[in-house]
Amino acid sequence: MSKILVIYYSFEGNTEIIAQSIAQFTHAELLSIKPVNEIKSTGFSKYFWGGSQVFMKKTPELITFDQDLSNFDIVFIGTPIWAGTYAPPIKTLFSNEKLKAKSIYFFYTHDGGPGKVEKFAKIAIEQNNKLIESKGFIHIKKETERNIKEVQDWITKLNLQT
Repeated sequence: MSKILVIYYSFEGNTEIIAQSIAQFTHAELLSIKPVNEIKSTGFSKYFWGGSQVFMKKTPELITFDQDLSNFDIVFIGTPIWAGTYAPPIKTLFSNEKLKAKSIYFFYTHDGGPGKVEKFAKIAIEQNNKLIESKGFIHIKKETERNIKEVQDWITKLNLQT
């Protein structure tokens, strides 16, 4: 059986809910990545900070994690949508030397629109890996039960349930 890892970045907990559900239904290991200097903002300032990180093409240094990415065959990667694309910590992750030759399932969370995240993620992922499928989830905290069911259905469709 393939070894599965769910890697995600979650600023407000939405992506974390989906990542935990994927890990539960696949019995995968879970890895939350965080930038070393993350600003905990609220209100408009969080959008300004996040958007500016994207537009300036930041690749923030990540807090060191224990998992050896080379030990996994299948990797789910999850992100919130920031300014129409994936969050900067995910950009940093895509440049990790040990994230190569993997089957990648990409997922994202949003409350309004996915922008061009699937297009941008496909380009970044396929430099060193194979993108198998992408899936978006909307209104996570408002519709948690529906989203968890959607995760379960997705995992079943992918034939990755345990």
